[in-house]
Amino acid sequence: MAKPPVEITTQASMAEAADVFRRAMRVSWWSEHITGAGTTFEEPRASVFEQLHQDKPDFAVMALLGGRGAEIQKSAVHMYMWDRGGHREIALGVGRNLASFGIKANRKIRRFVDDLSHVDPSLEHTGI
Repeated sequence: MAKPPVEITTQASMAEAADVFRRAMRVSWWSEHITGAGTTFEEPRASVFEQLHQDKPDFAVMALLGGRGAEIQKSAVHMYMWDRGGHREIALGVGRNLASFGIKANRKIRRFVDDLSHVDPSLEHTGI
């Protein structure tokens, strides 16, 4: 059964939240520069059914977390963000390959929530 997404409500701007996400998803310098198992960022692939969604996110990104160079061990953290005027709503989910347990992805999500709470102490979240 799929794990429900982590949902966040924050006063932080979209740019602040995106910057915190980028930093939180990074791996060690060694992994990025020596082993080639760093984090890459991409736009999530859209589904043909996405055009039916009435409430499309204002920003979406997918962080592909390296698996020591093995494709089968990689996992991804998806972030979808909506600007609601006075606050932002963020949904985070984990996608993983066959041999990945999502442990690294879940740890990165916890890091993102912790780091974003330093930017916005009034942040509220569910799903962790």
